[in-house]
Amino acid sequence: MEDLHIRNGLYVPAKAMSVDAVRSSGPGGQSVNKTNSAAQLRAYVDAFGWADGLVVRVLNHSDSRITQSQRAILIQCDTHRSFHRNQDEALERLAGLLRKALHRDKPRRPTRPSRSSVRRAVKAQKRRQEIKSLRGRVKDS
Repeated sequence: MEDLHIRNGLYVPAKAMSVDAVRSSGPGGQSVNKTNSAAQLRAYVDAFGWADGLVVRVLNHSDSRITQSQRAILIQCDTHRSFHRNQDEALERLAGLLRKALHRDKPRRPTRPSRSSVRRAVKAQKRRQEIKSLRGRVKDS
């Protein structure tokens, strides 16, 4: 297994991950009972060699696949019939999970509505007010 590239210069070393072949669940008859085609990937966060801040962000990411006791991420994949395709998909899921955990939104810069947009909003409110005022009882004169 090779190192897993996450983003610019950030990767998970191969020594920090282990993949086991386990029995797959679900339909498939006799074949599913005798082949170990599901891939179970464990990634040990402490062995990533990342700065403590990044490790903390990954561990604090709200995901049920992160086991706090071993400080490991556990991903099981059994969508394909082939172990190698399941292993590749598990690695892709790990990369996606880590990208999502490390992503930071740009800070929002507060802005004010433009004068013309305020004018349009007030005009629409007045138009709506007039339409609704016509819904009342008709007054006999």
